[in-house]
Amino acid sequence: MSLQPSASEATIRSRIGTSCADALRNSLTSLTGTDFQVKLHHGVDPEKPKDPIIWRQAFSVAEGALAWLATGRDLWETAGRMILGGAGADPVSDEDCRSTWQEIAVQTMSGIAQAASSQLGREILAERGEQDSAGPGDQNFNVCLEICDGTQTWHVHVAWSGALEDAFAVPAQQSEKLPAGTQETAASKTLDLLLDVALPVSVSFGKTTLHIREVLKLNTGSVVELDRLVSEPVEVIVNDCVIARGEVVVVDGNYGVRVLHLATRAERLRSGMSEAASRLGIGAK
Repeated sequence: MSLQPSASEATIRSRIGTSCADALRNSLTSLTGTDFQVKLHHGVDPEKPKDPIIWRQAFSVAEGALAWLATGRDLWETAGRMILGGAGADPVSDEDCRSTWQEIAVQTMSGIAQAASSQLGREILAERGEQDSAGPGDQNFNVCLEICDGTQTWHVHVAWSGALEDAFAVPAQQSEKLPAGTQETAASKTLDLLLDVALPVSVSFGKTTLHIREVLKLNTGSVVELDRLVSEPVEVIVNDCVIARGEVVVVDGNYGVRVLHLATRAERLRSGMSEAASRLGIGAK
């Protein structure tokens, strides 16, 4: 039986738990398109998740700074089918659902790293993430998160190492000594270095494949039919990566694109991979 945490430990635990809840909510909502509510679960802890996926993530803040996210089949299977099924993938296997949940876990851990960066006033990275069947070992799961989509409720267990907890504890002790805005300024230094980097931006209206004989027959007035309907949004591409979709507009006599949908992190990572793009509907034609 674990000892009750002190008041300061409870505050730190609540801070980390809230960061986890916010990160998981953002990941689920962005990937599924469903408005999920995620909050700290209070009261008696639910049963341990059945047939869980336990994701372990290391953070660059300190040696041994680790976090675990344990999710039962009831949630990882549901989320996987929502994402892949909504993209037209059929059938959806357990392995597909597991792989999809791992992407959600990666995004969640990245969100926790961003929260830690804001807390510490310096960049913290999520690194060396992997599935961990053993879990955190003798360490108890620190908090339980309650997830709800309006009709169903699930629970996710989160644990972290003492090194990660210590990292979150530092800002609470130093915050009164730092001028307002100091942490935000320090955290943005890395990004500031990249703000003036120029990137090529292009817009894709569609594509098609022609035989050489057909290309040689092209002349003035020829029409090449693309594999996209007029009603479908065009794709905004940066460095060969689809970052957004939108509709074509005219601005002062020039073509422009009104952004209607920003690609999620998963879509951006997979936009260059034809197999994953086919499964998730990224750039589907």
